Amino acid sequence: MTMQGDSFPAESRDPQLLLAAMQRISQEQLGLALERILRRADDYLFDSSNNGAGAELTALRDLRRARAQIAQRFDQSLATAFRKLQEAPMAVRAVDASSLSLVSDDALEEQLATEQVVDGLTRYHAPALELLDKRLAALTERPVLAARDNPVGPKFLAEGLGASLTALDVNTGVRIVLYKFFERELTTALAPLYDRLNSGLASAGVLPHIKPTKRAEPLPQPAQSSEAPPADAATVAVANAVATQFGMTGPGDQAMFSGLLGLLQSWRQAMHPVRAADAGPSMSTADMMTVLSLLQREPPKPYETGATDSRVPLAEQLRRDLLSGARRLGMGGENLSLSNVDEDAVDLVGMLFDVLLDERHFEADVRSKINRLLVPYIKVAVKDRRLFLYKAHPARRLLNVVAEASEGNRGESPQERELMARVDGTIERLVAEFNEDIAIFETLEQELRSFMEQHRKRIEVTERRAAEAQRGRERLEQAREGVSVDLSISRDTRELPPALDAFINQYTAHHLAQVVLREGKDSPRYGEAINAVTSLLVTFDHAELGVPFDRLPELPRPALASILESSGIHGQAADEVLATLQRTLQRVAAGESVAAIAEELPVSPVPTAPEPATPEIAAIQLAAGKDTLDFDPAMAERMRALEVGTWVQLTSESGRVEPAKVSWISPISSRLLFVNRRGIRVLVASAEELAAMAFLGRVQLREAGTAFDDAMHQVMGKLKAVVPNSAGQASEESATA
Repeated sequence: MTMQGDSFPAESRDPQLLLAAMQRISQEQLGLALERILRRADDYLFDSSNNGAGAELTALRDLRRARAQIAQRFDQSLATAFRKLQEAPMAVRAVDASSLSLVSDDALEEQLATEQVVDGLTRYHAPALELLDKRLAALTERPVLAARDNPVGPKFLAEGLGASLTALDVNTGVRIVLYKFFERELTTALAPLYDRLNSGLASAGVLPHIKPTKRAEPLPQPAQSSEAPPADAATVAVANAVATQFGMTGPGDQAMFSGLLGLLQSWRQAMHPVRAADAGPSMSTADMMTVLSLLQREPPKPYETGATDSRVPLAEQLRRDLLSGARRLGMGGENLSLSNVDEDAVDLVGMLFDVLLDERHFEADVRSKINRLLVPYIKVAVKDRRLFLYKAHPARRLLNVVAEASEGNRGESPQERELMARVDGTIERLVAEFNEDIAIFETLEQELRSFMEQHRKRIEVTERRAAEAQRGRERLEQAREGVSVDLSISRDTRELPPALDAFINQYTAHHLAQVVLREGKDSPRYGEAINAVTSLLVTFDHAELGVPFDRLPELPRPALASILESSGIHGQAADEVLATLQRTLQRVAAGESVAAIAEELPVSPVPTAPEPATPEIAAIQLAAGKDTLDFDPAMAERMRALEVGTWVQLTSESGRVEPAKVSWISPISSRLLFVNRRGIRVLVASAEELAAMAFLGRVQLREAGTAFDDAMHQVMGKLKAVVPNSAGQASEESATA
């Protein structure tokens, strides 16, 4: 569709007019997109009904009946959302844990499908969506725009579709097909819409010069066989829906998981060739789940205490306990083994927990608590492979929030101890109540995350104070640098007596820095102070030429007194300072250089504010510029690309490890402020300093933003490092075949 150039009001910055223009454009483009989605769903259901599928015929009739109502509800939801943007943002309402309940499998399937749509569209359109969120926040005078408050954001659109589909009485499978059509259509339809809205807001003067910090993932390109004709949209959507139903996500995730399984099998053959050769009958999955349930209720001591032998991987320990428990129950003989599929689940979860516990900084008692999650997570992996494929899987999210609450938590404050008590309760409930229904992970994750949100609000206050303090220091540093340049220009190459030197470099510099911070460099007071310094220097020049003291230019005493007032020098003390300056000039004019040098100001120099106490983990100090640092330029670029909210791992000189988050990036110096889990400043460093610290092993970047994803990446890396090249290449080829 071609947009008219006057869709946005010309030369208008009225928020109401701009939002009205955005609403018109969005309703028109998204309305056409929804029409295409419903038409393709109609075609799919019609084709299915021709093949004798009675359920699809019923769904087709219902879709045609409710089609207009779905479109109307979706359009109304957009209008309501734009209207709410003009209202004051509502406070975030905490989740009431008492109101949470288990959801049905169908509801969970639809919720997972919704979250997958949001995740995919957000990744594909990350840069444009970031700019639009910031511009809408600025336009509506909000500090930040919540994901569901953007009427054209993926989260609102997916939830709006779900609400609109309540008019449709069809089974979950058909709803998932509609979600897949929705995702596929908006993958391409949102790009021109976001571009149009961003360009319109920028032309209206709403943050016209901001640049995106996020990168978009490439749009999915369905693989086509050279012999087969391209599949139509309905076929692709149905295939995607079926893949979702069986725990598969995008082709990239599927390829990664396939490659991971290939590496895992090659590793197992290389590490345990004898076991593979001597394997006897395999334990059935049902028997395995029975034994796991016994281990879950009465976990063996190593899992409970965390006192595991570091030389024996968790997967190997659990495999031994599984087979031993099965034999005690009479399920098999000495050569009983696990099936390949079940062994994959045990190995993957065991490796994931090994990496999680090794790479993340958990206290000893916390490690033992997280170990207790091992058995429930293996049960999930055996029952539901989506654990490894779907980033929004409830069990995956729960492990992420448990890791977030526990990492670096030493229980040093009542709030931290209360948070760990919540984690303990979450783990105890999961171990006691999990009976193969993964809905409990959803409930526990929501409860713990709700409490985390309250905990995080307290931390955000500390974070803001740290950022404000650092911002103040950098503004003062910037002001001092600018003042130093101006005073150096005024002073030129003059060799001044100590009294004049101290007055200019201490009192005047302090006064000018305060004026810059409070009023700006273009203020009249700044110009008056510079003129006063110039007059003082001109008087010194005349005195140095031997002009008699009574014929020297008169000093601007009111302006000089004003400079002294910034340092708290008033009245008689100020008169004594000015008298010292005059005596010094008199000595210079009389040629008494020794006496002039001996003159000193009667008050102490301006005190310098002490630097705040720095934590144990500190940045490498730049002594002679960035050229003296030993760092990899490529690593410096990676550090420069870090975004606010990114977590890294810091190691102090004493070996203490602590997670740290990028809390603020200075617009003045581009230095990054890192805070710990309590929001306390632990490091301020430039990209080059961080790269130098990385070279020394004191900074480690994480491959992914969440604990689960990061552990999966590291498991893949470890397997690639130990599997022979031939096996690794074979697995990669199978993944891309």
